[in-house]
Amino acid sequence: MFTDVHLKNFAAFSDFHWSEHGQINVVVGENDTGKSHLLKVLYAIAKTVEMNAARNAGTSRVDAQIAFTGKLRWTFQPQSLDALITNGETSLRVEALLAGKAYSCAFQRTLPKQGTKRILVTGFSRQPGTNTSAIFLPPKEVLTIFAAIEISRGKYEIYGFDDTYYDLLKLLRVPPTQGDIFPELLTIADGLDEFVGGQIVRKGISDEFLFQRGDQTYTMPQTADGIKKIGILTNLIKNRSLTKGTILFLDEPETNLHPRAISVFTEMLFSLAQAGVQIYLATHSYFVLKKLEILAKRHQMSIPFCSLTRSGEEIEAQFSDMRDGMPENPIIDESLRLYEEGYNVDMQRLGK
Repeated sequence: MFTDVHLKNFAAFSDFHWSEHGQINVVVGENDTGKSHLLKVLYAIAKTVEMNAARNAGTSRVDAQIAFTGKLRWTFQPQSLDALITNGETSLRVEALLAGKAYSCAFQRTLPKQGTKRILVTGFSRQPGTNTSAIFLPPKEVLTIFAAIEISRGKYEIYGFDDTYYDLLKLLRVPPTQGDIFPELLTIADGLDEFVGGQIVRKGISDEFLFQRGDQTYTMPQTADGIKKIGILTNLIKNRSLTKGTILFLDEPETNLHPRAISVFTEMLFSLAQAGVQIYLATHSYFVLKKLEILAKRHQMSIPFCSLTRSGEEIEAQFSDMRDGMPENPIIDESLRLYEEGYNVDMQRLGK
């Protein structure tokens, strides 16, 4: 699992360093503070490691450069890699520790008449026995837009749906397996199916999915987005894409979920972490944070917390642990502000 990340002049981060990661890692911040960028760069690293580990032969530096810079391109979809460099700077550097091994990428902004960009990628050679896999769940569900993703990204390779969507599509095409699923993971999947009262199943070998509830069958346009989000995770468990050693990234997992479903979903994520899945989630939800705080205290489990704030062009980070209580953060600040605003309105109506 990841234990350290250092971003220098990467997008909004002029100098960001996060160490002491845990099984669950939470990122919060207002819009445009770099939450998704942070999750995506970690995903690009983990996915490149996964792809290179699956190769039959060793990976040269050139191969690693192509693999990682290609994953950066299709995950962030910039006009050029230069666009990932912080405004006003000439170079960037990304460093991370994953499963005890160091990975890094550095390159400089292309200048007029400079010629070929100098890119240095290290650490992405094939590692025998590497058991890292990465999954990214973007805010928008994919079960109703398979064709659009396949055509734009898969067939024509045009920007629109980034690789967090395309990679997820490919994983969901894997058929369910018979047996060999860790019992604790299968228990989680069955519990989620029970909560929604049915299950999302793939129709044969097509790209069509259906929701089955008792004797009734519903197409994806007829199915609530929250149920589809839960169904995506249960399918990934049942086809063994999501297993022990997986690093799971979730961008706004609360999207389209009722508060009750958010609570159940968050408890499921906690159970996944206990079963050996490392989780990174970016959220705007008070309900997600409160549930994680309760679980961290109840089980005395460390949940590292990263709060991002913007000060002009700079992004600042504060780190804490949810096991020690709810950290100061903009979600709680706004919740308290609204409570006080409502209280003041009530007092004014009473003439006090």
